[in-house]
This record gives sequence, C-alpha cells and structure tokens, in this order.
Amino acid sequence: MTPQLLSDYETCNLKGYWSRDWRRPRLTPNEFLIQAMTAGLTEREREDFGDVAGETIMDLAVSPGLETPASRNLHESVIHHAALADILTTAVRRPGTPGWLKPTPTKLGGHLWHSGAFLDPSGDHLRRISLVTSWNDERHYSELRSWYSLGEVAAYRLPMKVVVIVLGQHRDGRRHGPFTKGFLHPHNFKLRFRKKQKVMHETFSDRWEKVWREDRGEISTKDWLEAMLEDDILRDACFVVDLPLPPEGQLVRVGDMAARKLDRLMTMTKAPEASLSVCDRPACPFKGCCWSETLYTPSTKSGFTTVHIA
Repeated sequence: MTPQLLSDYETCNLKGYWSRDWRRPRLTPNEFLIQAMTAGLTEREREDFGDVAGETIMDLAVSPGLETPASRNLHESVIHHAALADILTTAVRRPGTPGWLKPTPTKLGGHLWHSGAFLDPSGDHLRRISLVTSWNDERHYSELRSWYSLGEVAAYRLPMKVVVIVLGQHRDGRRHGPFTKGFLHPHNFKLRFRKKQKVMHETFSDRWEKVWREDRGEISTKDWLEAMLEDDILRDACFVVDLPLPPEGQLVRVGDMAARKLDRLMTMTKAPEASLSVCDRPACPFKGCCWSETLYTPSTKSGFTTVHIA
C-alpha cells in the first residue's frame, strides 16, 4: 500500500528503501485482523460477514501465517484472533448493509496510489479501520494526519470516516480489552466489563469469573456486543472520527508532497543511512538487519519475501 510505503520512508529512509522490495513472510497481529476484517466488510453474498472474517483468520493462519514469538502458543493466538475478527466485523458493519468497496488505484504524480482504505458503497466518502491499543488527543491527530488518512483523502479527493477500534494491550498473543475479555457474575452469570459507578482502577472481586471471548461459544456475538453496550463501554471501544475534505490548497500541498517523496524513494539506487532511534517503537521488520552482529540486507535467504509494486 502506498500509505504504508510513505510511512515507512518517513520513519526511516532505509526502512522505506527496503520496504519497496521486501517484507516479512508472516503477518503481524494487526495485519492479520485487517485482512480478515476486509474479507468480512467487503463480503457481498453472505449475511454472516462476522463468520467470514473469522474463517479468513483460519485461512491466513495456514498461509502466510501469523508473526508471533516462538514462546507463544500459536494455535491459541490464532483462535483468539478469529473470535476477535468476528466480533469486530459484526460491530462495524450493520446487518443488511451492502459490502464496502476497495478503491481502484489512482494516479498521483508519476505514480499509482495503491489504497489501504475502503470506499463507502455510496461512493461519496472513504472509510478506514484504525486498530489501536489506546486513544488520546495525541493519537487522534497522529491518525488523522497520517498518510493512511490525510494521504488517502488527498489522493481520492474524498472525505473519510475513520473507524477507531480500541483493542487494549497485546500480551501473550492476546488482546486485553472488552472485545476479548469480560467477567461473569458469580450467581446470575451476567456478562460485565466494568462497574456501574466507573470508579477509576476499581475491578471486580475474585468471585467474578474472568472469561475470554473465544472460550464462551454459548454467548453469541450479538449478546457480547449488547453487554458492552449495556455497560456503556462499546462507545469507548469503537467509534467514528470524521475527516472532512480539506481546502484545495492543502489537498494540492499533500498530494505534491507525496509525489515528491515517492519520486525520491522509487529512484533510490543505494541504501541510505539507517535511523537507529526508531527501530523499536513499533518494532521494525528489518531491525535484525541493522542490529545483528553481522549486518545483512533483506533477502529470501534471510527470511524475507519479495514485494511487487505496480
């Protein structure tokens, strides 16, 4: 995707240079979810698009696979992400609505812009899924000013609705948030997520049973989401941020900037210097190339897969 390529290039020139041609063979957990949700959100024949997303996770687990530390239980992590993809897709796409569309590549300067966003079936605005660990004002502006948002808006000259999904921390191959984890009342077994008084840091007592979404098949996806709604936590975990169409001058500025950066990136013939201070947040897929005892470049022999850019 062009937004990913530009983001990699701005983060570290060397990361962008290598991203033109190489990627890790397996998907990160967020890439795993986005690809599965894409299958569910764009589904045009089946009405059970949540199930489509969950089934897609199982297919992706076979090929290309999930990138996860060797110490984690891969099977449990895949099942967890399948349940998560199902509930997220169900939360985002309303029943009976047409499938979302994928924008066709558009010309930007001398390059084709390959979108990572969606096109609303009405054709009058873009949509985007943003999976985040937490949300605050800083993240708000970071997301709206990224190439994934503002760049897409400038490329297609359409406003965007950013669907923000707050997943919680990623630990031990699982996401720790209300879409994946809840508590059952010790007597009536009612599913809850937080106390009614919403006291900061106050948790349920040990008598409440902590449950994971993937382990409770008797609780339907609809019932889980309704419990989140009843506890007034769904609107904090899934909401829409509007990005209106900026003034023409800003659209031209952003588009020209993207074209110039792509010109420089795509015409590079020599690997630039690395930016070592940005290797870990988030972890760069090429970190091993820069930090191993014997520095190396990405190749199929070093565990990378080739990328083909039109």
